[in-house]
Amino acid sequence: MDPLLELFSFQGRVNRSWYFWHTLLDGVAITAMIIVLIVAMTVLGDPGLLVLPIAGVMVAGVAAEVAVTVKRLHDVERPSWHWWLLLVPVYNIYLALTLVFQRGTLGPNAYGPDPLPPPTYHQLP
Repeated sequence: MDPLLELFSFQGRVNRSWYFWHTLLDGVAITAMIIVLIVAMTVLGDPGLLVLPIAGVMVAGVAAEVAVTVKRLHDVERPSWHWWLLLVPVYNIYLALTLVFQRGTLGPNAYGPDPLPPPTYHQLP
């Protein structure tokens, strides 16, 4: 599958590292877009042509973030609809910490193969 299409897919699993770095970079990118819009509005007065492309990039970023979060939920054997629980105050803190710190299921689960390669053990001579 094309890596770009895979980013927006709700199928499969992602590990903690991929989830953490994607969430961090997506948050930074969306924040940067908002800052660019604010600066454009103050300097130019009318951001005009900047609004549509920046809004498109922000929508794509949010869609990718939702897809990656659903895949992370799959990694800890939770169904996709648990994404909506991130909108529940206080419980969302617990769930977010679970997604960042809980190890995913070892080996394949109902949502796909393990995103991490199996460990290799080296025998001493």
